Amino acid sequence: MIRSLNLINRCSRNGLSLNRGNRFFATLSANNSNNNNNTEFSAEFKSSIKLEEQKKLVKEVMDKPQGSKFLKGDVLLEGVKSDGTSLRWYKTADMCRTEPENPNQGYYPLIDDRKVRTPSGHLIITPSKEIAYAFAAEWRAQEKYVKPSRLPVTQTIITCLDIKPEGRFKIIGEFINHLATDPICNREQNDSKLKRLQNELYEPILQFANEYYGIPFSISHHLSISKHPKELIEKIEKHLHSMNNWELICLQLISQSTKSFLVTLSLYYGKLRLDNLYQTVALEEEYQSETWGKIPFGHDLAECETHNEIAPPLFILRNMLPIPLPK
Repeated sequence: MIRSLNLINRCSRNGLSLNRGNRFFATLSANNSNNNNNTEFSAEFKSSIKLEEQKKLVKEVMDKPQGSKFLKGDVLLEGVKSDGTSLRWYKTADMCRTEPENPNQGYYPLIDDRKVRTPSGHLIITPSKEIAYAFAAEWRAQEKYVKPSRLPVTQTIITCLDIKPEGRFKIIGEFINHLATDPICNREQNDSKLKRLQNELYEPILQFANEYYGIPFSISHHLSISKHPKELIEKIEKHLHSMNNWELICLQLISQSTKSFLVTLSLYYGKLRLDNLYQTVALEEEYQSETWGKIPFGHDLAECETHNEIAPPLFILRNMLPIPLPK
């Protein structure tokens, strides 16, 4: 009853059509205001309204469009809070083809049978059904609250779609600048156990990169930087420009964890196994830990974090068409 009375007042404020009981209230209220009388009606008097009229008011209020995070019928992910306090507002998550007769056009992830848009308004179309299924699986796995930390594939997809042209140039510039300090192209100067480990783990990656681009990379020692041939730099830059946003962003995200563009290429092409990845990426740390000891669980957690950061973009890359070869 209390809720119904609140709905009656809400309907009056929102300008909804008044039924017989409301018109009676409005007439009496007008007479009272003319007589400067602010008398309020009792709950017993209001309860005399027929139940059917109250149900009609409830239906009018519930049917009125409310503010929501939808854009032309699509789900807009802008409303998801980064602190994981957004309630799960949906029931289902799935995917469908953009054009059933032409599956190569891509796939739509769906939330409550609605298409999904990024916070910037871009419609999410994935290049393969595996990526769309992974998106849907992440959203199905959410419980009472939607936690972005448990949506790594979704976050990667959003990053790929929302990047701007100036962002592409920035990423390519970072790739080129970091080639001079790529750890694969740096060796310990003096003969030591560390240098032997570097030759053992780094040399296969370096040889693959030399064959891949057809121009050998330069080797630096100790604290010096590598001075690669100008032709090689230009070829790599042209190669990066030939990639689409999905390929470029995923390679960048992997490189942020591996700290090496050459390691990223070897990992993508299967020349470096995942079970040997952390040993290669954190070679010097592992070498120092043998001398000074390990922090309990510290290295294990670092290895898990590295794999967790690499897994989403690597999954997306391996479920797309192969990246273009350098020319």
